[in-house]
Amino acid sequence: MIIDARELDPGAELRADVCIVGAGAAGLTVAAALADSPYDVCVLESGGFRPEAETQQLYDLECAGYPIRPDFMSRARYYGGSCNLWAGRSMCLSALDVSGRSWVPSSAWPIGYAELASYYPAAARILELPSIECFDPGSHAAHLSAVERALFGAEPLVPTVSLWARRPKRFGRAYRSLFQRPSGMRLVHHANVTRIQLDPAGRAVESLEVTTDAGQRLAVRARIYVLACGGLENARLLLVSRDVHPAGVGNGYDVVGRYFMDHPRAVYGRVRLSEAGRLELLRGRPLRDGKVQLGIGLSPEIQREEGLLNHYATLEAEVSGYTEAGYQSFVRTMKVLLRRGYAGRRRDLGRARLGDVPGLIYLLTPKELLPHPVYRALTLVRRGLERRTAGGSRVVVYFCEQPPDPESRVTLSRERDRLGMNRLVLHWRISPEVTRTVLRLQELLRVRLREAGIGEIQSPDEEVRFTDASHHMGTTRMSTSPRTGVVDPDCRVHGVANLFIAGSSVFPSAGHANPTLTIVALALRLADRIRNGAG
Repeated sequence: MIIDARELDPGAELRADVCIVGAGAAGLTVAAALADSPYDVCVLESGGFRPEAETQQLYDLECAGYPIRPDFMSRARYYGGSCNLWAGRSMCLSALDVSGRSWVPSSAWPIGYAELASYYPAAARILELPSIECFDPGSHAAHLSAVERALFGAEPLVPTVSLWARRPKRFGRAYRSLFQRPSGMRLVHHANVTRIQLDPAGRAVESLEVTTDAGQRLAVRARIYVLACGGLENARLLLVSRDVHPAGVGNGYDVVGRYFMDHPRAVYGRVRLSEAGRLELLRGRPLRDGKVQLGIGLSPEIQREEGLLNHYATLEAEVSGYTEAGYQSFVRTMKVLLRRGYAGRRRDLGRARLGDVPGLIYLLTPKELLPHPVYRALTLVRRGLERRTAGGSRVVVYFCEQPPDPESRVTLSRERDRLGMNRLVLHWRISPEVTRTVLRLQELLRVRLREAGIGEIQSPDEEVRFTDASHHMGTTRMSTSPRTGVVDPDCRVHGVANLFIAGSSVFPSAGHANPTLTIVALALRLADRIRNGAG
């Protein structure tokens, strides 16, 4: 059943066994995993089935820390969530990412890596990725070029693996049929949750307040509630709900909103390859059912020895300034026409000011922009050309781990949106350790390239400049204690018996990997907990 909240009577009350707030990757994964259960499931979605500027503006926030990309729609507030914009890169966290590292304070997850990894195969199938074995660098050894074999022939550099499906998973399209067949599944769209109402003791959720665009208020009552609104909105909902707890739900120790993390990215330096230099997997290789790219990471041993973070780098094709300028203009235009990264109207095209996006041409490469058959054909042509013209130069793109920092956080602004909710203020902090690890990884890469006779790195005479990756993590982190986290190892809010959180906001540390695969894995784990009576 699909319901438009705007068509319900003011004051209406909906009831369900499980209420999920947010129809993105996390929320729809939980819903789909409960589809054949005896539970009556209701999914609440703020937006409709396509972008709407008025709804998207509810995400507006104030940046008071390290700057993020200006005028860039890093979150999509409509059915299907931010995966409507996702380019598709998938990675597994490593055991090192999840374990407690003495040189990365507050980095330990309260669940073991083996348990998390046990959900990766099912999550990979949901994302329609190539076989889970393809995450093992050894499975690609036969396709390594001589240059790549020399590069990874000795520590401290090790390969990382990114996979893509034939096309990015669009969760909204994939799961809409759940709500179009007779079942206990309901989707209520244009339903903005504006308050969590606790019982007088503050130990359980009694209901959710829903406000429509027209201002009418509804109530939703359930036995179990799951917040799946993303890394920023999960925290916002807890913070604004102050009727019982003055500091907000689950915030007795002032942890909600803290430890905000992203994956800072930087385009920094270029590699001049020798004439024999060819990159089969470092540039990306099509597979029958997707794509793979190797990155250049740091071994766990050197991370421990030198107290480094778990960064990795990729080598991407260099383009001329003319091409880059043309590409940037193209991206700006397509964001408006396709409403990807911008929620404005088509008539705004002539005056669209979307800000500079330095490095975007390298961060969104052909393997992410082109349809899979076109990318496969392009790769075959490229290989033929490179047999005759090996060498050349590549830019170095760094994908960085941000360590947990309680002062990197979101707080409530005094400014309110049109529904009466306080907007967020983002205080993003990038510590010196992030830059130090970039420079150390570059130096180790420089040494290895020289030793193997592969090429040389040319470093710029400027400081490292980062951009955000739209990976919002950590604001409702997982911990065994409410003093250090917001949810327990079952992803239940500490002290609130029937309130759970899904998504990357529960990550205690960011690690090196894009979060989507882990978001889906944890959503499956949470669905299992609900099935087994955790609520």
